[in-house]
Amino acid sequence: MKVIGTIFVVLMLSGCGWMYEMGQNSDFDISEADITIPAFTFVNQENEAVGSNDLEGDYWLANFAFTNCTTVCLTMMPNMNQLQNDLESEGHDVQFITFTADPVEDTPEQLNQYAHNIGVENKNWDFLTGYSIEELETFSNEAFRVPYAHGEQPEDIIHSTSFFLINSEGHVVRKYNGLEMNQEEILEDIIASISQEKV
Repeated sequence: MKVIGTIFVVLMLSGCGWMYEMGQNSDFDISEADITIPAFTFVNQENEAVGSNDLEGDYWLANFAFTNCTTVCLTMMPNMNQLQNDLESEGHDVQFITFTADPVEDTPEQLNQYAHNIGVENKNWDFLTGYSIEELETFSNEAFRVPYAHGEQPEDIIHSTSFFLINSEGHVVRKYNGLEMNQEEILEDIIASISQEKV
């Protein structure tokens, strides 16, 4: 029992590092899990309301990150930015959504500056906040079936490092490793998924 307790403590103390390992095991096709995004309305970096109703009928890509993250987000967010640029170059206008994993600190103003700092130029990317920690815990589990935990220090905030593709009906159909440096297969899979529905 002591061994199990020690392992648990190590996992919890490792913060984002624990989620790094989880992110590495993501599979592309998770449509059989039958995950549907619950209705939501939050606030983006422009202090505008953005909700599930605004995304109906379109594919969109989602992830979790926060502005004071100094670990996995430094890899994950440039990867996501590159994905959006590549999709745009291929003629695919996909909405991107980033849910902050630190709603306590991440105001719309801070998220706006963060988007600018990481070079987000495409207007089809909303950085969302405006919910409590408790609401985020529930939403993370219900919408994407991934764990979330908030801590007083940035390194203690646990969030998923995956990218999630949601189809036009609001179902989560793909899960990608957001830390994968070679995104060629991810890009191809996103395009194939979007194109298949248009046929």
